[in-house]
Amino acid sequence: MTKNILIIGGSSDIGLEINNLATAEGHSVYATSRDEAVSNSYDNFIHLDPNQSLDALDDIPEDIHGLVYCPGTINLKSLQRLTLEDIKAEMEVNFYGAFNVIKKVLPNLKKNDGASVVLFSTVAANTGMPMHSSIAASKSALEGFAISLAAELAPRVAINCVAPSIVDTKLASHILSTDERKEASADRHPLKTIGNPLAIAKTAYHLLDAKDNWITGQVIAVDGGLSSLKI
Repeated sequence: MTKNILIIGGSSDIGLEINNLATAEGHSVYATSRDEAVSNSYDNFIHLDPNQSLDALDDIPEDIHGLVYCPGTINLKSLQRLTLEDIKAEMEVNFYGAFNVIKKVLPNLKKNDGASVVLFSTVAANTGMPMHSSIAASKSALEGFAISLAAELAPRVAINCVAPSIVDTKLASHILSTDERKEASADRHPLKTIGNPLAIAKTAYHLLDAKDNWITGQVIAVDGGLSSLKI
């Protein structure tokens, strides 16, 4: 069956990989971004800020089979340097935007046989890491929201989170700016590598069939073993 998939945050490297996986199997992808420079990467592009007007989503198909919310932040600061404005900004991107979009398109997600929603958390939400308090707080809010909503919307809509460690993307470029930094980051993980966008996208794409695969209310760690192994 051909599916309609909505990707929020289409400028992300992971979002682009999910689009490639979906279109290769003949599915229709509708992608949004605040960055119009990526419009040529998608057949159906919508200029959208998830924390502004969502009227542009009125034109998506009535039946949405899969929703992926990709926006994220990496704002590493000590508590002394962290401000309430920093926290609010991360909550806007990581949690409020997801809330706004899901509420807006819920009628589309509940059509016919229902849909699967995939959100992105972080390994830092459940693994203590210095300087990660603001991202951990906002992504923990997202995880709690996702699990509660999965219970509320079952059996019509399945909702799951992917929780990666650091991935070699544009978003993380300031952390992985040199080969030495990449090597140091890789060495922190039991598998001695950092994440790549395609690997994370494959997990997210699999979760777009979460209902068929009997999965909901889960936080799936894709983190090179960082959250569960000490070697």
